[in-house]
Amino acid sequence: MPDDDRFIEEHRPLVRGLAHRIRAEFDLNVDLDDLIACGFRGLVEARSRFDPSRGVQFNTFAYYRVRGAILDGVRSMAYLPRRTHALLKASEAASDVTEDLGERRAAAPAGATRKEDAAEALDEALGRMTAAWVMAAVGQDANATPDSAEERLVAVGQAARVRAAVAKLPERERALVEGFYFGERRFDEVAAELGISKSWASRLHGKALSLLRDALESE
Repeated sequence: MPDDDRFIEEHRPLVRGLAHRIRAEFDLNVDLDDLIACGFRGLVEARSRFDPSRGVQFNTFAYYRVRGAILDGVRSMAYLPRRTHALLKASEAASDVTEDLGERRAAAPAGATRKEDAAEALDEALGRMTAAWVMAAVGQDANATPDSAEERLVAVGQAARVRAAVAKLPERERALVEGFYFGERRFDEVAAELGISKSWASRLHGKALSLLRDALESE
């Protein structure tokens, strides 16, 4: 069996499993084969970008690339309800946060990780994900009718606070956040527009979410 075919067969369960999970998670009425095709595009990208010297296993690295590719595909297929769109946006942001923190921990010197460091990293990730959910909800159509308790909470005052906090971010972080959450663009597209790599954009994204979380908590 050629190497390419062997590679595809080896990772087919990962791609199919993620496609099934995402379709169920977001209750999507889309063809499963379309999701799987998007996933394989992410798998090929993961293979081309994987750097074993960073100490991250390929399956871990590929998981986020495949999931991100499927989510991108879903967003481009058809109109999605407001809440589903917000969930997809928040999920994409959460994957980026998790991938960035995981790569940074994997790149740390051997023996440098302590229980306290792990707890701090977990707290940081959860805080950023919370900020990502708020940003995703606020970033939807301001004229749409909120259809959940969370969105009603955002509608009564959170939106104005979030946008005020975004306006105070450093220039590049603000451009990244506005392009991704408010501009209906994919994360890699915003990174390209800013002339930076996706990995560097991930660092800026994480920093921006931390600043937004701190700003909202201080209020």
